[in-house]
Amino acid sequence: MISNILNIFSIDWWMDENNNALQMTDSILFLLLTIPVAYLFICALFSLGKYKNPYPVAAVQHRFLVLFTVLRNGKEVIESINHFMDTQQYPREKYDVAVAATQLPEEDLVTLLQMPVNIVVPDKEYCTKVYAIQQVMERYAPDEYDMIVLFNSDNRIVPNALSMFNNAYYSGCDSIQAHRMAENLNTSIAVLNATSEEINNNLFRLGHTRMGFSSALIGSAMAFDFAMFHERAPKLKGSDISKAMETALLEQNIYTEYLEEVVCYSKKEDNADGYQTQRMGWLRSQYTSTFFALKYLPLVLLKGEWDYALKLFQWLMPSRFLLIALLLLCTTGVTLLDWALSPKWYALLGVLILSFFMALPEGEISQRFRKAIWALPVLIFTAVFSHIERFFYKKK
Repeated sequence: MISNILNIFSIDWWMDENNNALQMTDSILFLLLTIPVAYLFICALFSLGKYKNPYPVAAVQHRFLVLFTVLRNGKEVIESINHFMDTQQYPREKYDVAVAATQLPEEDLVTLLQMPVNIVVPDKEYCTKVYAIQQVMERYAPDEYDMIVLFNSDNRIVPNALSMFNNAYYSGCDSIQAHRMAENLNTSIAVLNATSEEINNNLFRLGHTRMGFSSALIGSAMAFDFAMFHERAPKLKGSDISKAMETALLEQNIYTEYLEEVVCYSKKEDNADGYQTQRMGWLRSQYTSTFFALKYLPLVLLKGEWDYALKLFQWLMPSRFLLIALLLLCTTGVTLLDWALSPKWYALLGVLILSFFMALPEGEISQRFRKAIWALPVLIFTAVFSHIERFFYKKK
C-alpha cells in the first residue's frame, strides 16, 4: 500500500498510459486532500506539551482602552463590563472602558450612561463590527493610550488579563490574542462547538506560535498597540475584524502572540439552528478571504513573506467539518468503485482523526466531548448544508 501511495508522487506514474480515469481522479483528489491533512497534523504535533508564559513582569504599567462591542444585547454587555471592573487586578486608573453601542434599547443606554464608561453610538443604525470600532477610534488621539483590548458583549476574562497583556506588551508584543473558551456547555451542540474552538486554539494559535508563525485572531479578547491600531483602523475593510486585522498586521510583518493562560469565556451557540445562522455569517467572510488568498498567495510567496503566506494558505483550506465530509465521501466512493485504491484513503482519514485527538483540550470540555460525540454528524451536515445554502443564496 505504501509503495502505491508513493508512486503517486512520481512523474513517471502520471505519464503511464495504463492508468485509467478512476486512478487519475483518485490520485488528484488524494493529493489535494493530503495537503490540508498534513498541515493540520503538523500543527497538532507542535501543540503538544505544556504551555509556559515567556514574559517576565513588566517594569511599567501601561494605559489601556478596553472596548466592548455590542449589538442589541445591552443587558449582556452591562453584566460583562461590571464583571470586568469588579474582578480586574490591574490599577483602575490605568484603564478606561468604552462601548460601541449599536441598536441598544433606550433603557440599556440609560444604564450605561450611569456607569464609568465612554459610550459611542455609531452614526449608522445598521453597521458592521468593523465600522462600529472605527467610529470609536475617531474619538481618541493616537497617543491617548498604550494598548487597546477588544471584547464582545458576552466576554468574561480572567482577573490578571490586563497584567498579562501588559507584560507581553512591555517585552515587545504589539499584537496579542488571548485564549477564548466557551462558557456554556449545556447541550451536545454547545459542547461540540466548544471543542471545535479549543481545537482551533491548539492548532492555529498555540501550534502556529510554537512553529514561529503568528497566532490566528479570533475576533475578540485581542490586544493591540494603540497607536498602531489607531493608524490602521480607518483602513480596515469588510465585516470580520479578525481577518481584516490579520491582513493589516501581516502586510506590515507584525507578529501576533498567543497567551494561552489568559482565558476569556464566551457563550457558544447551543442548538443546530443557531449554529447554522452563525455558519452563514462566517461563510460570507470565508469566501471573500478565499478569493483574496487565491489572488495574493503567489505574490506573497515570491516575496518570501512566510508568515503571511501561511495565513493565506489557511484561508484556502476547507473547514474541518467540510474536510471530514469530503474525506468520508471520497473514502466511501473509492471503496465502492475499486477496493484496491481505498487503503490510502482510510490511512488519510486516520491521520486526520489522530490530528484532532492530539489537539483535543484537557479538562471538562474533553470529558463532555465523549458524551456529545453523537451530535457530530449534525454539525458536519450543517456545515456542508451551509456551503450549499450560501451558494444558492448568492445566485439569487
